[in-house]
Amino acid sequence: MKRKIIEVNAQDITFDRGYDEFIFYCRTRNLRPATIQFYDNSIRSIYKFIEPKTPIKDITKATVDNFIIGCQNELDIKDITINTYLRALKAILYYFMKLGYMEKFHIPLVKYDKPVIETYTDQEVKILLKKPNRNKSTFTEFRDWTICNLLYATGIRCSNILDLKVKEVDLYNNLLYLKTTKNRKPLALPVTKSLQPILREYISIRKGTETDYLFCTAYGDKLKRGSLNHSMELYNHNRGINKTGIHRWRHTFAKQWILNGGDIFKLQKTLNHSDMDMVRNYVNMFTKDLQEGFEEFNPLEFINKKSIKIRK
Repeated sequence: MKRKIIEVNAQDITFDRGYDEFIFYCRTRNLRPATIQFYDNSIRSIYKFIEPKTPIKDITKATVDNFIIGCQNELDIKDITINTYLRALKAILYYFMKLGYMEKFHIPLVKYDKPVIETYTDQEVKILLKKPNRNKSTFTEFRDWTICNLLYATGIRCSNILDLKVKEVDLYNNLLYLKTTKNRKPLALPVTKSLQPILREYISIRKGTETDYLFCTAYGDKLKRGSLNHSMELYNHNRGINKTGIHRWRHTFAKQWILNGGDIFKLQKTLNHSDMDMVRNYVNMFTKDLQEGFEEFNPLEFINKKSIKIRK
């Protein structure tokens, strides 16, 4: 007797069940744990406005529109944050569409005014990079000071700081090997002359084996993102700097690179961006800073000043 195969009717699949399937698909594609965590964090807010037991076939453009309006009216968040949730929802729903679970439709992001990114000023950088007294400072303060120098010298991400291991700091060849990157492409960055002695001294204090994480807790354990952010916030406040945020160092690095006349293609490679879009955003954001000294160093103004001097 032929046995009947149990089939799942796509019409009966609910949103929460489909989401579990989506996450399983993400894992089979070997997506970064941070990416999967991003979806898990976002789905909590999405479920506030889209009932988890909603049949996927009933999700329409109106469902997405109501989700956006709900976020705007009921959540105390900015439009840029709504877009963060919306990107997650798009990925999930497009996966459903691809499998034929629901009708296809376009999901645009919410338009918003791009915020002005406030970077550290030169004075604030000098304060934050002032070396602590090794005889009086705690390990945590010395570690955070080292991290500030590393961030300002490389513009790397918080995830790089957390995942960097001792063996990935090659002070013989003066290279920093980043194996954990957002686009999953390994990257080797030069260790500058000013950064070399800082890392060498920190490693001598940190000790540990080559396979240990470079930046650890005071007990030698792996740092967690929340703990690092909190520690860096205290570090800034203790030095009288109210601005905080590890990513702010990345923006500050990009800004100074551009203002110092650095090549934007090298900046793209250094920041490990897959395309030039973010680099263009940096250039646009720092237009006002680029205007400073524009006339003083402008070629036309410069040559005209020379002509005046010659005539005199």
